[in-house]
Amino acid sequence: MFKVIGINLVVFVLYGLLIILNTAKAELGFSIAIGMGLCIFIHVMLNVVAGFIFLIMGKRDLLKAFFISAAGLAPLGFVTWLILLSIYG
Repeated sequence: MFKVIGINLVVFVLYGLLIILNTAKAELGFSIAIGMGLCIFIHVMLNVVAGFIFLIMGKRDLLKAFFISAAGLAPLGFVTWLILLSIYG
């Protein structure tokens, strides 16, 4: 379970860094607002869909791991998005 949560957090950090490091300074606020917001939404929704798939398959451990990841990434991603937007926006 901790492996799935850890991998999701590492992926979150990686695409956050890629958005910040690969964008020109003039367009950084827009890229964070749109790009990172969209990435966070897609990441959380993929975790929810994966959780439902594992619910149907009957794998309770993976179900919990993906739902906990989605529940943790939603507020963590939103707060990170707001902080980065206030710094670079």
